[in-house]
Amino acid sequence: MYRYMLTFTHTTSGETQFTALDYPTARPISSVEDVQLVTLHLRTQGYTEPFVIAFSLFTPADKAAS
Repeated sequence: MYRYMLTFTHTTSGETQFTALDYPTARPISSVEDVQLVTLHLRTQGYTEPFVIAFSLFTPADKAAS
């Protein structure tokens, strides 16, 4: 499991909000397509108009299990 610090904007009550969270995923984020999948996942979690600003790897897969 990979863990990322994910920062993104989204719309709440008509205003742009900035959010950062710990984002666990089974596969690494390494392409634009991966970021699009993250954006889709954020939408399914109730975030409106999410836009990923940045992500940073906390824990690589080989160390997450320890």
